[in-house]
Amino acid sequence: MSSAGIDKVRDWILGRHPERTELAADVDLIESRLVDSLAFVELVYTIEDAAGVEIDFDNIDIEDFQTLATIEKAFFA
Repeated sequence: MSSAGIDKVRDWILGRHPERTELAADVDLIESRLVDSLAFVELVYTIEDAAGVEIDFDNIDIEDFQTLATIEKAFFA
C-alpha cells in the first residue's frame, strides 16, 4: 500500500501502540485489539480526515474497518 491516506491511518494505529513498528495490511485490527470500541470513533475520524470523505455512522459496515486492506479498498480506492 502506498497511498498517503492509508499511511496516515497506519501511522495513527501505530502511534497508539508504540510497541509495534509495523502493521501488515491483513492484520485484523479489531480482533487483535489494535482498535477497540473506545478508539473506533477516532479511527473513523482519522479515515475521514485522510480520505477527505464523510462516513455515515448510521450505515457503517464493520467489515470495511477490519484491516488496512479493507479500509483502503472502502475509502481510498
